Amino acid sequence: MKNIFLLIFILLLVTPAFSQTKLKPGFDPQEYKTLLEITARQVDTPWTKVEIPAPENCKMVFRSDTVGLDNRWDLWIRSDSVGIISIRGTTAKPNSWSENYLAAMVPAKGSLRLASSDIFVYKLAESEKASVHTGWLTGLAYLSESIVLKINTMYSQGIKDYIIIGHSQGGAISYLLTSYLHYLSGQRFPADIKFKTYCSAPPKPGNMEYSYDYDYITRGGWSLRVYNTEDWVPQTPFSLQTLDDYAEINPYSERDSFLVKMNLVEKLIFDYIVGRLSGSLNDTRDILTEYFGKAAFKFSFSKYLKDFPEPVFTKDTYFYPCGVPVVLDAGRFRKGYDEVIENEKDTPLLFKNHMVPPYYYLLNEIYLK
Repeated sequence: MKNIFLLIFILLLVTPAFSQTKLKPGFDPQEYKTLLEITARQVDTPWTKVEIPAPENCKMVFRSDTVGLDNRWDLWIRSDSVGIISIRGTTAKPNSWSENYLAAMVPAKGSLRLASSDIFVYKLAESEKASVHTGWLTGLAYLSESIVLKINTMYSQGIKDYIIIGHSQGGAISYLLTSYLHYLSGQRFPADIKFKTYCSAPPKPGNMEYSYDYDYITRGGWSLRVYNTEDWVPQTPFSLQTLDDYAEINPYSERDSFLVKMNLVEKLIFDYIVGRLSGSLNDTRDILTEYFGKAAFKFSFSKYLKDFPEPVFTKDTYFYPCGVPVVLDAGRFRKGYDEVIENEKDTPLLFKNHMVPPYYYLLNEIYLK
């Protein structure tokens, strides 16, 4: 009898340790394969039609309304009761593209006034220097409430583990959503809910300080950045590093220590070069902020969200990648890869390397053969 009680006691101790989360950190090729198959079901415009197998052991249980700038998300449930939050990427509609074009940054902590009576309050990083892409933050703003509400609803049904997946623009929003949920944990939903994120073909979502924060909160392999080496989208938006973007102590801020060892002529030449370099970089930064901030807002963004006031943009154009990189090297599979691209007859040339089929092909060739 004592042995029976001892066994029951041990089981009670061990069981919670195994039931804490069904998710494992790090890149799981089979997991990502399923996520690409789910992502393919987000695509519903004629020029992006793809033939990708349906995901096994998963069922879609919810599709949100289309909101904001043609933003939408789906909820799938895996057979092991893991929820999958799938964020739609850019569609063929002009309003969806306007979200990409508003690429000037705003602080990663603050508020956006979506309309006169609708204010989105957010925190995506601890650092006051962290900034993020304004357009994709807007996408998050319109999607976030329904996601949080659904997470709470599904909690009562035992769903406590989630994978967040987004491709392209959806990948960028997935970054921001992961940060947003991290800083809401224990406030708007229970703290024992666990998230793992796959950002597929993602552009860069914010500046270096945001990236540092994101990589810290997802440390240990809880966020993956998967990109095809032939795909131009992960290289965007335009990124420019100025002297202001360095750590506080750097060779330029401390250049007096260099000048001490120079003669007068060398000092004048050094100061001239640094001044010209700094001025040129700052001028280019201001041009990028103007075009992708005020101009993009006036001539594109504001046409679709008429009650949305112009944000106050930061002077930062140093977009920085984040998440553990998973490289799909197309150059190593040239022949088969080119055949996949040639078969994408309905896809514009600009996007042939960016769509789901080439990613799906490379994944299978590199990891699943």
